[in-house]
Amino acid sequence: QGNVTGLSFQLVALHQAPDEHTNNGSSHATEDLNLPISTSARFIYGVFVSIGTGEGTRRKVLALDTGASTSWLMCEPCQPPLPQVGHLFSPAASPTFQGVRGDGPVCTVPYRHTDKGCSFRFPFAAGYLSRDTFHLRSGRSGTVMESVPGIMFGCAHSVTGFHNDGTLSGVLSLSHSPLSFLTLLGGRSSGRFSYCLPKPTTHNPDSFLRFGADVPSLPPHAHTTTLVHAGVPGYHLNIVGISLGNKRLHIDRHVFAAGGGCSINPAVTITRIMELAYLAVEHALVAHMKELGSGRVKGMPGRSLCFDHMDRSVRVQLPGMSFHFEDGAELRFAAEQLFDVRVMAACFLVVGRGHHQTVIGAAQQVDTRFTFDIAAGRLAFVPETCD
Repeated sequence: QGNVTGLSFQLVALHQAPDEHTNNGSSHATEDLNLPISTSARFIYGVFVSIGTGEGTRRKVLALDTGASTSWLMCEPCQPPLPQVGHLFSPAASPTFQGVRGDGPVCTVPYRHTDKGCSFRFPFAAGYLSRDTFHLRSGRSGTVMESVPGIMFGCAHSVTGFHNDGTLSGVLSLSHSPLSFLTLLGGRSSGRFSYCLPKPTTHNPDSFLRFGADVPSLPPHAHTTTLVHAGVPGYHLNIVGISLGNKRLHIDRHVFAAGGGCSINPAVTITRIMELAYLAVEHALVAHMKELGSGRVKGMPGRSLCFDHMDRSVRVQLPGMSFHFEDGAELRFAAEQLFDVRVMAACFLVVGRGHHQTVIGAAQQVDTRFTFDIAAGRLAFVPETCD
């Protein structure tokens, strides 16, 4: 299989929990587990991957995460045993499972040598580094099953604060870190990957996370911007300004730099804007909505900005928003990516108060193709209907 230069994963908008026993990857059952129907839960995206061999193979749904240094999943025994698709992964049941030795060359900071192996402690999980075979749907049509042996991941025996919505078993790391899934693929990915998040609906639309030769060609009108190495896992962009509607807001570009710049991660459900810049967005949006006859609604927990009197004449005038980057690229968010409209009220799907860094989240990535080229240090994006 060494001549394989492109791979693909099935990626699905998890509006409801999929059935791990379903053979057809695009059909899902909902009787086992259901996601809570909330604003954030509608923007959770999972990647299908089967892990292990023989009777020990388990089909899991892992969060697509560009900020995690290493992929990980919950393994037996795990405390607490969070509800998820299917049973916990059992290392003892897979004949190809191997623990990573604590005295091995990869067991360096942030991993730690212990008598039981090479341990890790991430923000949401702790356990031991391991290796096993990953199986994924490959080819441009996504119909061929490919096996990739010896992939390193974290076998988590404890989880804390991991909001898996009763579905996710862990995360698939796409960062540029040495032990990320992207890096471990080596020549199969050539440091390139691409995804397009479909708009969440009740029928769980899907698309594909593509690597290497499977990455589609970019159209001439695609925008590109520089990927900045910030010394930490994840992908960072040089944001210099924000527009609401067609109006560039008065925000000093140094405000963004002082706030750690801007990163992009589909594991974050909705976009966060660092507080000083967000206050300018908030002020402009409240003024815009007031001109439309829509007032701010207070007292809705978990949502920063909500508005009333959302009749049709107001809905058609909801503003879009743009992020401006240092090299002239512009990422535009349409109004439907920014507002959760329900009956006669609408809530802004962007938060900022109390946040110190700007992160472009999944809700604002919907229906846009993002292509990461790590070797070239570039991110390209272009609007696309993803399902």
